[in-house]
Amino acid sequence: MSGLEALLTGRVMADRYRIEEVIGRGGMGAVYRAVDERLDRPVAVKVITIAGGLDAAGREKLRARFRHEASAAARLPHHPNVVPVYDYGTDPTLGLDFLVMELLRGEDLATLLARSGPPPVATGLRILLGAARGVAVGHRARLIHRDVKPGNVFLARTGEGDETTVRVLDFGIAKLMADEDTGTQLTHDGRAPLSPAYASPEQLRGEERLTPASDVFSLGALGFQLLTGDRPFTDNDRNRMAVGMAVPIPSIRARNPGVPEAAEQVIHRALADDAAARFPDAGVLADAVQRVLSGEPVTVPPFVPSPASVHADDDDRTLLAPPDRPPYTAAAAAEIPPRAIAPAPAIQPPRRRQREDVEAEGSGVGKVLLWVLLAAVVLGIAGFVVFQSMTGRRSAQPIAAAPVDSAAVVDSAAAAAQMQDDTDALAADLEGRRLLRAGDYPGALAQFERAMQISPARADYRDHYAYGLLMLRRPQEAAQQLEEAIRLDPRADRPLSHLADARLMLGDTAGAIASLQRFLALSTDAAARQEVQRKLDALTAPPAVIPTQPGADTAAKPAPDTSAAPDTTRPPPVSPRER
Repeated sequence: MSGLEALLTGRVMADRYRIEEVIGRGGMGAVYRAVDERLDRPVAVKVITIAGGLDAAGREKLRARFRHEASAAARLPHHPNVVPVYDYGTDPTLGLDFLVMELLRGEDLATLLARSGPPPVATGLRILLGAARGVAVGHRARLIHRDVKPGNVFLARTGEGDETTVRVLDFGIAKLMADEDTGTQLTHDGRAPLSPAYASPEQLRGEERLTPASDVFSLGALGFQLLTGDRPFTDNDRNRMAVGMAVPIPSIRARNPGVPEAAEQVIHRALADDAAARFPDAGVLADAVQRVLSGEPVTVPPFVPSPASVHADDDDRTLLAPPDRPPYTAAAAAEIPPRAIAPAPAIQPPRRRQREDVEAEGSGVGKVLLWVLLAAVVLGIAGFVVFQSMTGRRSAQPIAAAPVDSAAVVDSAAAAAQMQDDTDALAADLEGRRLLRAGDYPGALAQFERAMQISPARADYRDHYAYGLLMLRRPQEAAQQLEEAIRLDPRADRPLSHLADARLMLGDTAGAIASLQRFLALSTDAAARQEVQRKLDALTAPPAVIPTQPGADTAAKPAPDTSAAPDTTRPPPVSPRER
């Protein structure tokens, strides 16, 4: 390993990434601090290391694992609680596969717990909330993480101060649920890699078919440790779980009386032995934790099982940059900002939709028409048989039943599931807009985030989420979301207007002017163009000059240009479009 590290240090991989130093090691290889010379930014480069004792087939299996990790991670939508993957490929000279990620500063949760013990209760719940939201991103993308543990939860320092963001690492060991029929298995025994202290009972039993509820159990174990400092189950408990025996869940409040009763109920539900008794996925768990933090009653929808199968890939943890100073202490942990933790009201289907929404999202009417047509066909056949019976004119040959096209049934089911997702996303977006009009900006932000998670390719949902960030005075995050919305839909004009507002809040007048000019080049909305043109004229107007008094011996001084100063006291002028 040391020879390879020496070989890579100073080398430019794929004519782009200059390797500087090793910052972590795992079962598959090492992670290096590097510089992306094309974009001039620091990155983390994970390089696979092929074990020399393996034969050609074994090495190819390891490489297949790495390629799968890269492609699976790249499928995940951008989210503040997930480590983004920038690039992956193979160095043509060395033949080494690599994965390029954001270089994080901070430490993982395992390090924090080992050094400082459990954080304050509110901070522990916020860390659990961030981890659940990150895992929920994978669940929305049909990925199961399968190795949620403190070592895979990173507390990233996001600024010069003590502000941290929870980031979930290493979705690369997850397997697409949709691949369950491929028969691909990348371990000798087909069992998934796991960390026993946080593994679900079904993982300990070696079951191959897992649901997102398996990750929910692991998050519950993580939450138990955050609130008590202890793992919920002993080695003997896990041995009993492995043979199918139920194990009682220890009391959290007996170990830490400061934990709210609602928090204990949420953790206990997540740790249920039966997967069907847990929260169905990490998103629902996150909603429950959020309600605990906001003091609301916790309600959970019934579990709806969804078939999923995963196969083993790799258990190595993505290791990123170590802290160059203590970034996270117990005292600082108590001050972690809530990051717009807000109540998540139940989403009710809108009583009516305007035409543009129905055309954009697809309507439930199509599903109704499908069933009406099927019913009509069945009734027609039945009527024909009855008619034949009554008139005595029966066919000499029995009527053959029409063959059932199983592929069509599967396609219809998939279409119905997609339609349901689209409807849920639209309902969340509409609820977010309602909360926005009511002035509940954190609540609106939570709904827009849900819509984004369900339909990550929709630029308008991301634009609405960014607008909520602007209302909460978080322009840097808003700008990132708006740039992604513009990438998703280059012809969308509204994100450009909001991006200009974000740039102004950040003091980037030139960037705001460029965004407004692009808006005018795209938009056909006369009223919006007029508003944007007024703002653009104000930003580009020359500064006024104050004339000197007669006889004054001082030169004329220009008046300060207040038109170009970012106005951070008022909300952006254009709200998400009411459709």
